[in-house]
Amino acid sequence: MNPDDMDERGIIKRQKVAIRSHFEGEIRSADDFAVIPYSIPRGNVATYFPEANVLIPSRSVAEKSNTPTSKWVVVSILT
Repeated sequence: MNPDDMDERGIIKRQKVAIRSHFEGEIRSADDFAVIPYSIPRGNVATYFPEANVLIPSRSVAEKSNTPTSKWVVVSILT
């Protein structure tokens, strides 16, 4: 997570958070992720897969390839 975003939200290094994805009114959850500061654009987060697969609804796919949209997912972080 971007260090400035972490500071703004009062999140410290290695703090455990829940990540919630939002797709067509459905909320999916991944709990107990440790936040690590990283040089990533503000407003973005990155996760490892397959650990974050639970955040991707099976019907959220790319138009042409029909592959899961795991590279762009709307999420919120809960502390």
